[in-house]
Amino acid sequence: MNTLLPKLGELLVGEYKLQKGVKGEIEELEKELKGMTAALHKVAETPVDQLDQQVKIWASEVRELSYDIEDAIDTFMLNEVRELSYDIEDAIDTFMLKCKGHEPATSFKKVTNLFNKFKTNHQIHGVMKDIMDQVKKVSERRDRYIVDDNAARPTVVDVDSRLEAMYRKATELIGISKPKNELTKQLLEYDGSSSQQSNIISIAHDDSYRDAWDTIKLAVQDAKLGSKIIVTTRNKVVAEHAGSGVYEMKPLSDDDSRQLFCKRIFDSNDDCPADLCGVTEKILKKCGGVPLAIITTACLLASKPRNSEEWDKVNKSISLGLENNLDVDKMRKILSLSYNDLPFHLKTCLLSLSKYPEDELIRKDVLIWGWLAEGFITDETRPVGTSLQEIGESYFNELINRSLIQPMSEDNFWDEDGKVHVFWDEDGKVHACKVHDMVLELINQLSVEEDFVTTYLSDGQQTGKHTCTAQKKKIRRLSLHNSNKSYASPEAREQLSKVRSITIFGKVDSIPPLSSFHVLRVLQLEDCSGMDKNHLNHLDKLRLLRFLRLGHYSATELPESIGKLESLETLDIRGARKPSSFKSHKVLFPMSFAKLRKLLRLYAGRVKLAQGLMLGNMKSLQELVIEATRKVIKEIGNLTELRTLRIVFGSEKTFELKESIQTSIQRLTNLQDLDLRNNISFEEIIDMQQVPSGLQRLFMPDSFMKAFPCWINSLMLSHLTTLSICLDFEYLQSDHLDRLAELPSLRFLRLQLAFVSEQLQEKLTIHRGACAFRSLKDFQFYSSMMPSFQPGAMPHLERLYLSIWTRLRRGGLNDLGLENLYSLRHATIYSFDDDSKAVIEEALKDYPNQAALKIQSMMMN
Repeated sequence: MNTLLPKLGELLVGEYKLQKGVKGEIEELEKELKGMTAALHKVAETPVDQLDQQVKIWASEVRELSYDIEDAIDTFMLNEVRELSYDIEDAIDTFMLKCKGHEPATSFKKVTNLFNKFKTNHQIHGVMKDIMDQVKKVSERRDRYIVDDNAARPTVVDVDSRLEAMYRKATELIGISKPKNELTKQLLEYDGSSSQQSNIISIAHDDSYRDAWDTIKLAVQDAKLGSKIIVTTRNKVVAEHAGSGVYEMKPLSDDDSRQLFCKRIFDSNDDCPADLCGVTEKILKKCGGVPLAIITTACLLASKPRNSEEWDKVNKSISLGLENNLDVDKMRKILSLSYNDLPFHLKTCLLSLSKYPEDELIRKDVLIWGWLAEGFITDETRPVGTSLQEIGESYFNELINRSLIQPMSEDNFWDEDGKVHVFWDEDGKVHACKVHDMVLELINQLSVEEDFVTTYLSDGQQTGKHTCTAQKKKIRRLSLHNSNKSYASPEAREQLSKVRSITIFGKVDSIPPLSSFHVLRVLQLEDCSGMDKNHLNHLDKLRLLRFLRLGHYSATELPESIGKLESLETLDIRGARKPSSFKSHKVLFPMSFAKLRKLLRLYAGRVKLAQGLMLGNMKSLQELVIEATRKVIKEIGNLTELRTLRIVFGSEKTFELKESIQTSIQRLTNLQDLDLRNNISFEEIIDMQQVPSGLQRLFMPDSFMKAFPCWINSLMLSHLTTLSICLDFEYLQSDHLDRLAELPSLRFLRLQLAFVSEQLQEKLTIHRGACAFRSLKDFQFYSSMMPSFQPGAMPHLERLYLSIWTRLRRGGLNDLGLENLYSLRHATIYSFDDDSKAVIEEALKDYPNQAALKIQSMMMN
């Protein structure tokens, strides 16, 4: 509905040739749908298990109807745009004939166009009449069965299922000793504040949520004598809002998880039979250290025979939602509290995650592009100056803050060059997530109940099918997990005619015929390494397609028919490679590619442009990720709408491209995100003399600059939030540090100096100051220099990474000053060798702050 209403408004005020009667019908439909939308929002605010069955049926009918209406309107609007292009073509033909001295007669093309316009108006009139009839029927059914607001109100209030855990004896609790000691220390620690003020500690954890802190604090605002106030919440934003001292609860360790699990079933951890150890580890892996999941799963298994076959059945059945058990129901109810607390738009985004398999690493960018293509993110609530992409990132972060998705900071994944890399937040941001198995089971169940996503597994089984009603529903979103389901029959193909999104996981060796998808917006194929060109036959039929992802694309060229995707906004073909090969290959872009006038994002690797194809003519492009070639670099300067540019330098010598790069980048006045990478080795890529003043992110981790850039100053880079540079000299001068410190918006800084010797040469003193690193939250420093943080330095720093490229001796860390970083929460120190690691551990054993410290050795040859 959120995307449908704006389109109806556009039909009324836009340059569409509609008959007067059709406009009247659209106005009437708009009024009716506004009322339905308001009612749907009320329904969405009520927990699913408290909704009246008639309300559920009515809401489902309205959603299905809105899909059909939007499909019809999108198709009509696309036809109108095509007719307009015909008019323009006719005008050009007429002008050229007149210039040649010929008076054109009424061409057959013009007559055809006039017929098509009449035909289109006639069709939209018929469609609107049919739609209004359906809307009236749905409204009448609502009135007939008295489906009003009262039906959506809960009549029974359950006792909170979490109370049981609150009244357990302390001796029964597991894994709380370390958190208890840390929290006690934090509560009792003198922090320099007045004893007349309250000390507020927020605990962010996985089992609760409360959003009324602003009201609660009214009762304690006058607390005296250093009162201690503890607030618990699962929402990180609420925790930060309540108080500066945020303590984040961590998952149980493997040992504590195993102890908690076994204590609920056996007398002790040692009593677990050997034949159950294997399946126990699988179950604990699914529980992910979450006490709630461990306890409820253990209670379920306690009633089962103690043999590995039975336990393995339960292990599989939990994720499939097949067990009808009170403990599992209790856990689902607790998890549902977090889902019910979500606003309407975030519920939709979370349900879309039900298409992913268990343990799937989900890329943030791909996820957000899918949300954009399906209209989950709209202009309706977009703040001025904010892009839809940024709104999508805020949705992603909110789901993380509410503990509904798990941020993945380290994992292995296949990158564009076919090698295994560590996926980590090297720019201070989270770029991937996973869904906890228990949360995935919940949203799978909800998705089935609302007919949101239809998922087929490798064995042909439909996820959550046991909860479906007997009524045959239309498939709107389809997800195939290594599925070999056949769509050869006419009935099966008819099922696909209303599909808006299809995602295929696993190697694609068969795909439903693309000609069956009449209204498809998203085509996401995660592994195309087994595809041939015939798999993309009829690609030209997908006229409404907005997002196309071809992961590990094995063909050497894109089909000529790609130019027919007139609605395409995002094309992602990163990681193109041949089957059984780790090496990427070039993909030829045909001449028809230039027809993609709505393309906003192109994410590719090695590409070859067809003879005559000018990438610089793709004026709509706002985001470009591509491997550098002479032709590509030369054309980039013409893409004046670019906001994001990420270039990978591969086989071609970078020094040959240096001058072209500088020239092109300086012309991109709208550029906000610049990322230059080198796939070969560390070498100088570019010493730019100037960068666009609107840059927000600059990442050059492989480019050793010969001099400190003159453009790094607060006037030139006032909007810069993220900076990663390498400097080809041993020491950082004090004036260089001052210029970095004065950048007003800088939140992430990654600074690498050249390695010269193993001996400690000099300290880098970081002072406090009113304007010194006022916004910095993440600092990564790689150098032989030893930083020394003075009291009040980097006042908002939360994360610190230090790679110390020298052999440390006792006393070498005396002036490090980590205790002066009052906001520090995570610190990782990489030492030169094991001896240096021992020195660091000795120096930090009495470290007073509450930051989580991680010390690692980094052996160097």
